[in-house]
Order: sequence, then structure tokens, then C-alpha cells
Amino acid sequence: MPDTLDATLLSTYSVTPRVKQFLLRVEGHPFDFTPGQHVSVAFETDDGKERYRPYSPVSQPGTDTIALAVKRYPDGACSTWMHEREVGDAISITSPSGNLGLQSLDRDVFFLSTGTGITPMVSMATQYLQKGRGKATFLFGERTQDDLMFRETLDLYAASHSNFTVKYVLSDEDWQGPTGYVQHNLRDHVDDASTPHFYICGVPEMVVETKGLLFDLGVPEDHIFTEGWEEGAIAE
Repeated sequence: MPDTLDATLLSTYSVTPRVKQFLLRVEGHPFDFTPGQHVSVAFETDDGKERYRPYSPVSQPGTDTIALAVKRYPDGACSTWMHEREVGDAISITSPSGNLGLQSLDRDVFFLSTGTGITPMVSMATQYLQKGRGKATFLFGERTQDDLMFRETLDLYAASHSNFTVKYVLSDEDWQGPTGYVQHNLRDHVDDASTPHFYICGVPEMVVETKGLLFDLGVPEDHIFTEGWEEGAIAE
């Protein structure tokens, strides 16, 4: 059983019809983590067993609060439990951990994500715009415009930072922007495949396919960064 921190739910906010953001505080415990890492939420299942589910903070380190965005799924035990929490409730979380994080602040970067895979990318993009010294391209794939998380934040970043570009790709809506799957739009945005770093997060099939497409474009393997468990998830 991992060590946990006792957090208090300070506020909730509806990001999309199915996604809520939760602001949690562990008083007197400044969170020191690498943007891109995750915490695990502890919850009790109907059979009384304790389980854990990982969620990546969209906030930055250095305070005693973290913000988590959780999409509710009809059969999602933890997501349903989280969406039923109220302000003031206690929620146990683990300390942040994980492999994902910016490897260089000097290189151009691409962030590619689908669904709630956007959450570590938002945190990493925020860090890059504060400290990075190159160009950042953010490609986010979802089903419809209503499903787009943090669109206001990303649009604001694009409007206020000349080195930041964001593109949304929709798979289930006919609109004026790019359509299909986000990984199939890569070629439209990658000019020099050998230089940038690529960060990918989303459903395992998307992550693995994106890596293959990047290899085809000539991106070196050591320029591609993921959480690292996706190939195993597909093989199971």
C-alpha cells in the first residue's frame, strides 16, 4: 500500500459536460514535482477494497494545492466517485511520480494528446512558456468541440505567446478545423523532424501509432517521450 497524503477538496469546476477540475490542498505540504508527472487518487470500491487511479495535475508545483481534471465514465469507478465529492471532503492522494516531463527547455517542442491525456501536456506547456527558449506546437485531438478541455487556456496561450501554436483535431464533428485523428495530422505541422522533442499522451493505441508515424518522419527515438506503459497496455 503506497504512502498517501490527506488532501481537502477546495473547489470544483466543470471544464466540459463530462470533465470536472478539482482543486486539492494538503496544508503545509508544498508540492514539488516535474510538470507532466501524476498523482494517484485512493478510493474504496463497492467490495470495500482500496484502489488507486492516476491523474496528472494541470497546475504548477510550488504550492500546497494541485488541480486535477477528471472525466466521468459510466463504468469508471474512481471517476464516478470523484464526481460525487463535495467541497470540504477529504481525498487521499499519493505524492507525484512518473516519467513524463520536459527534457530540454532549449529545443522546439510538440505536445500531442487526446482526451484527458491533455492534462500533463497543459502543465508542461505552461512550464515551457515560462522558461522555454523555442517554439511549442500543441496538437489536441477530441471527438467534438464540446469535448475540448482547456480550450480557453490554450487559446489564451496562443494569443499571448508568439512562440506557441495550438491546433484542435476533431474525429466526430464536421467543422472548419482539422478532422480525423490527431496523429494523422502530424505531417502538416512537422517541417524539421530531426530537431524538436515530441511529447505524447492519450489512449495507448494513439500513443503507439504516433510513435510509429514519427519514426517514419525520421524523428530519432530519443526525441520522443511518453509515460512509457502504452505498448504493454496494447499487448495485454
